[in-house]
Amino acid sequence: MRRVWLRVSFVITMVGVAAAAGYQIFLAEQQIAGERAAQRAFSADAWVLALALGELHAAQQSYVAVGQDRDAWMDDVARRFDVLAADLSALTNIAASPRTIGALDEAASVVEALKGVDRRVRNQLASELPLLASDLIFDDSLELTREAERHVGRARRSERAVHEAAVLAHREFQGQALAAATGTGVLVALLLLPVPRRREAAAGQGEDATPAEADEAKEAADLPAGRLLDLHSVPPPAEESSPEQPVVAPPAAPTSAPAPDLRLAADLCTELGRSSRASELRPLLARMAQVLNASGIIVWVLDGTGEFLRPALVHGYPAAALARLGVLPCEGDNAAATAFRDVRMHVVPAGSGSERGALAAPLTAPEGCGGVITLELNDGWETSETVQSTAAIIAAQLATLVAADPISRATGSAGA
Repeated sequence: MRRVWLRVSFVITMVGVAAAAGYQIFLAEQQIAGERAAQRAFSADAWVLALALGELHAAQQSYVAVGQDRDAWMDDVARRFDVLAADLSALTNIAASPRTIGALDEAASVVEALKGVDRRVRNQLASELPLLASDLIFDDSLELTREAERHVGRARRSERAVHEAAVLAHREFQGQALAAATGTGVLVALLLLPVPRRREAAAGQGEDATPAEADEAKEAADLPAGRLLDLHSVPPPAEESSPEQPVVAPPAAPTSAPAPDLRLAADLCTELGRSSRASELRPLLARMAQVLNASGIIVWVLDGTGEFLRPALVHGYPAAALARLGVLPCEGDNAAATAFRDVRMHVVPAGSGSERGALAAPLTAPEGCGGVITLELNDGWETSETVQSTAAIIAAQLATLVAADPISRATGSAGA
């Protein structure tokens, strides 16, 4: 992509999407904070209400306790009933779930029944029947108090579930916004990757160019941008010639260099951005192999000893071959170990005895290099700069999901 205004437009678009995603994530975080504050407030009020029910029943027991002022306790219980009614009404007003409101309504009905039992207790005491009053307090009143507490607890659990579901929905929205920003950034980065330019034989000849050469230059200039990304036609430098002999470029047709499908690569990076666990990566390795024309992929991570690389994720290799491979010493003389030590990509071109080449890219994180991804590529794709750049971008995405094993303090040999 050579047009400056187009490159600037892509960068502005990427910045705009990132800013919009950041603002949406900020708003979602504010909503999450509000949901959690509402949940804490409701839970605290519900616990206070449950405690008030227990204290109410304890105050009723004082009716029949020896040496207690019965009239004072009756006034206290009447006041507690009024407080309970007000607390239930306040909880109902802030409830966000119909199930929560239903549970609170049932608790209010039980409290009304409890008030009826309290009136019967007072009548029995007024008739000088303390034993019957005690039976009502320690039997009927206790059962109703426990039932009201159960309804309040059910309302508390229902309200917590509603708020937790709302928080989860906001988190999913944040993930989608972050994935959109990440995918846009990766796509723009892929589109802005530098590509080799074709040498045009007619360049610098001005008005001396023949009509055939002018037509050829015009045809090359009219190629779409997607096609230019696929061209790898930089010829070798011409030999030194004397000033008396002009240099003439050979009329060779440009050849195509391997290049991945940028749309598939962008979709893959978007899916990697949406992933949150390493267990979700196995199906994505198959898509990675399709994008990069790879016959086999291994994700190596640093094991607990800090001295070996072990295979964590594998695609395209049978289990028997992987068992024979085992672990790799970090100081070994191979592309994977070298890429891990140097923290940069290493290329192994296809030799005369092998039809495939390989790439080894480090998985770097803020705390250091945690592993390496090795790709066995077909048809000479490992020599393409576009393929190498795409593999580096995917490795950077993968490094956020794959971590090295925790370093063990115990000494011992590393396992596969």
